[in-house]
Amino acid sequence: MANTINVPKSHLIMGLSLPLAVLIGYFLAEPMELGSIAVVVVVLGILCIPLLMKWYYPVLVFCWNATIVPAVLPGRPSLWSIMAFVGLVLATLTRAINPKARFLSVPSLTRPLLLLAAIAVATGLMTGGFGARAMGSEHYGGSRYFALMAAIAGYFVLTSRRIPPSRAGIYVACFFLSGLTSAIGNLAAAAGPQFYFLFSIFTSGWATDQLAAQNAVSVGMVRIGGLMVASGAAYSYLLARFGIRGLLDLKRPWRLGFFMAAVAAGLFGGFRSYVALFALTFLVLFVLEGLHRTRYLPALLGVVLLGSVIVLPHANRLPMVTQRALSFLPGRFDPIALRSAETTLDWRFEMWREVLPEVPRYLFRGKGFGFDSDDLYLASIAQRRFQSEYLAGTITAGDYHNGPLSILIPLGIYGMIAFLWFLIAGVRVLYRNYRYGSPDYRNLNSLIMAAFIARALFFFTGFGALVSDMAVFAGLLGMSVAINGTEAFVRSEAEQPAVGVELGTEYIRA
Repeated sequence: MANTINVPKSHLIMGLSLPLAVLIGYFLAEPMELGSIAVVVVVLGILCIPLLMKWYYPVLVFCWNATIVPAVLPGRPSLWSIMAFVGLVLATLTRAINPKARFLSVPSLTRPLLLLAAIAVATGLMTGGFGARAMGSEHYGGSRYFALMAAIAGYFVLTSRRIPPSRAGIYVACFFLSGLTSAIGNLAAAAGPQFYFLFSIFTSGWATDQLAAQNAVSVGMVRIGGLMVASGAAYSYLLARFGIRGLLDLKRPWRLGFFMAAVAAGLFGGFRSYVALFALTFLVLFVLEGLHRTRYLPALLGVVLLGSVIVLPHANRLPMVTQRALSFLPGRFDPIALRSAETTLDWRFEMWREVLPEVPRYLFRGKGFGFDSDDLYLASIAQRRFQSEYLAGTITAGDYHNGPLSILIPLGIYGMIAFLWFLIAGVRVLYRNYRYGSPDYRNLNSLIMAAFIARALFFFTGFGALVSDMAVFAGLLGMSVAINGTEAFVRSEAEQPAVGVELGTEYIRA
């Protein structure tokens, strides 16, 4: 008979912890070495596996709109993209060992997403691979493939389980309000160098632009881009929670006050796209809530007209950055704000004139997201020599600031077909959830559908970028499916309108 060895749990923990502590201490002796950082990250990652197995889903929901970019990771990818791949692995393993842990199946969305992923992978293999600058490769662009695939993987993780109705409010708040972290970088920049350590956790992109504008005192315009993103997160949550009708409830005026403050704060980003995207979202939501058939429509038109008459003739008294955001409207604006806005349009139009002749060349075989380091170096030399502001480097890097071009050139016509298929299928799914979903989620479903449609329209008519916008589209769809489940699809099939002739108060189905 085999002898059994009983080891006390405390001894086992001590026997594992002490060697592990010695190992980490040894590598921390040289904390800035890449190998030391890698070992510490791997060890901490392994120790976090039990926590990730339990909490990966709520962590992904929270991180989706958060601007958390850990400095310890090469290339500083967003935390949500890391959690998307980690969550996909854990969700797949959970499904393998638990037959009841089924993904929420929406084939109309799954097919175009898988097709888009396949086209991206095939294009990358045919155009030089997936090299990344952060990994020491001379072929850049791998981060864009990574971000695109993370958005697709994240959708499947979000739909890997149904969010219980009792926790739907918490998940919705985490999903939208995590976008408030976008303002942390700007707050750190305004507070001073003693808070710059926050840049090792949160993105510093918006703060860098803010500091550069503060140093250029002659311009007199400091754009707080992170505040714009945070404002969008705040008003999106308020609309999802209360809807337009609830915000206009005069018995609770604080709702409308918070909403107007959030919208106004976003103007300090100085982006015209913020105003356009908010207006599109609000108008679509206004129609979805049926307010265009009520007294709210003439009231809204009256407020807009009165506000325009009061504000626009005296717009030059507004803060300079706010004037820039509103400069596309007819009004009296400072010439500096107008010139700043016109300059960005000029170089975009110039770039599009340069890029459009290249579309037929890559129509059936996309260029891919990758580019060589030599091309980027030569572009930077040409940019400095010919003083073409942002143009040469932007074209080489593939930042076309145009939605259709961001698909047609990297992925060709096949990528465009897959993306359009995905958008159309997404609108159909969101409409079913809006039309047949639970009344408890009426405001949420209306806001998600309005935000999705507004973003899609703006993608093709204003500013768009496949890699960054894909995360927005996938996140909205993933949350809608996770909260509504597949019940709306079943209900839509069961509640088809009757076709027949009316007899009194009854219908005879034809």
